[in-house]
Amino acid sequence: MNLEVVHVSRGAIQLKSGDRHVRVLGEALIASAPTEPSYVIYLNSLNEWKIPPEVALNETEKQDIVSAIRKHFQDSGLIVEFE
Repeated sequence: MNLEVVHVSRGAIQLKSGDRHVRVLGEALIASAPTEPSYVIYLNSLNEWKIPPEVALNETEKQDIVSAIRKHFQDSGLIVEFE
């Protein structure tokens, strides 16, 4: 699955893969040091696709989403934390 982060706001991250879209809740943080996280992701919000609606995410899809988010932040030189 080729997931792409398409939007990061202070309360959510949106990703897409083809015609599928998912929204993951989180929170932007003000890091006081380069070693501190700048965003926290709430893993309990990884439940279903936004498009198509009400289609549950399987474990592989959830791991792919986490990997895509981690890569997005690493490529930006930022730290992301998952709770």
